[in-house]
Amino acid sequence: MGAGPSDVSTPHRRMVTIPEFNRTVKLFFLTEDFMQFIGVDLHTNKFTCCYRDEESPAEGKRGKTTETFELTSYGMAQFSKTLTPETYVLVEATITTFCFVRLIQPLIKEVLVANTYELKQISLARKNTDKVDADILCRIIKMQVLSGEKAVSPVTIPPLEIQELRGLFTDYRLLKKQTTQIKNRIHSVLKEKLYGFTQEEIFDQKSRRKLREMKEDPVLSFQLDLHFTHLEQVERLIGTLEEKIKERAEPFMREIEILTSMKGVSVFIAIAIIADIIKVDRFKNSKAFTSYLRSAPRVSNSNTSVSVQGTNKKGRKTSATLLTQSLNHVLDASEKLNCWYTRLTKYKKKGLVRTGLRRRVFAEMYQMLKKEEYHYGREIQKHEAKMRQYRIFLKKRKILLEMA
Repeated sequence: MGAGPSDVSTPHRRMVTIPEFNRTVKLFFLTEDFMQFIGVDLHTNKFTCCYRDEESPAEGKRGKTTETFELTSYGMAQFSKTLTPETYVLVEATITTFCFVRLIQPLIKEVLVANTYELKQISLARKNTDKVDADILCRIIKMQVLSGEKAVSPVTIPPLEIQELRGLFTDYRLLKKQTTQIKNRIHSVLKEKLYGFTQEEIFDQKSRRKLREMKEDPVLSFQLDLHFTHLEQVERLIGTLEEKIKERAEPFMREIEILTSMKGVSVFIAIAIIADIIKVDRFKNSKAFTSYLRSAPRVSNSNTSVSVQGTNKKGRKTSATLLTQSLNHVLDASEKLNCWYTRLTKYKKKGLVRTGLRRRVFAEMYQMLKKEEYHYGREIQKHEAKMRQYRIFLKKRKILLEMA
């Protein structure tokens, strides 16, 4: 065993001929009844694969095959020829990973997506190339499958509906960032001309009209009109995007209904949480849930010293960002949380207390989703009105789509 790519076929190996533009590549891969391990170094236009079998040595070139494919329909078809029902694949999480995984998943035994933060072995390699990276991934997946030890924790592959929602929320964050940049520029232009407006005074609709009517300085007038026109265009796009997100979240109506029973949680925030977590059963407890949502800092203890470190970089932050923006509503709606927040801010930094408040809110959401129960502080009429408004919106969207 352990034949190289130039060796003849053996009972456990089959030859695959891959035609290319100016050459014909003959590769030797395993027959369907033998375990095969593939590490994939995936890029936006191509991917490099390292193949090993269950009997090849952990180190060295013997029993190892490496090949690069174009990330096209033709390249994927050629790559598919090398796969068997007993193949295990490890690929690093990138922008193209989930689509790549969907294509190969039905053809193989198992595919694992590794979190980038857990693959420090690659950055420590002496020679960082595509082939080296693919080889390291291949050795990791082989060791993990054969030994049973978890070298890397696989990233959960979300269903297509969740992937779509996450993509829409990425666009939403981008547009919101643009509105912040435009508003800052408008504020800066006014300050340059010694207009001492605060941001709150500038951006309500009444103030916008007054500012656009300023004609004393023609250059300033032109700049304000330019930036306010741009701002309004982006705000209209955000409104359209919010509607599309609500429309695509219809399959998760039950989860939305549970989460919005908590005061201060809108339908939009509920959808963001669902898009981040996929499903609550993934988390063994509320601590893991809040950690994944970037709301539980890591704490290190050494002798008598305690060090509070950053939040979980492997988690997702959309829910945390949106909930932070609406924490004042949550505080207004809950006397219990308001008292807790007021007491802690007397002797702790407000930023830390707000992180703690966010963690408490997420912990309550975990219990609600786990038990499939409404929040204990639910106001029935307001909650039903919130959901009724969402259902009316979905009904109107369906009518418009049918008409189109």
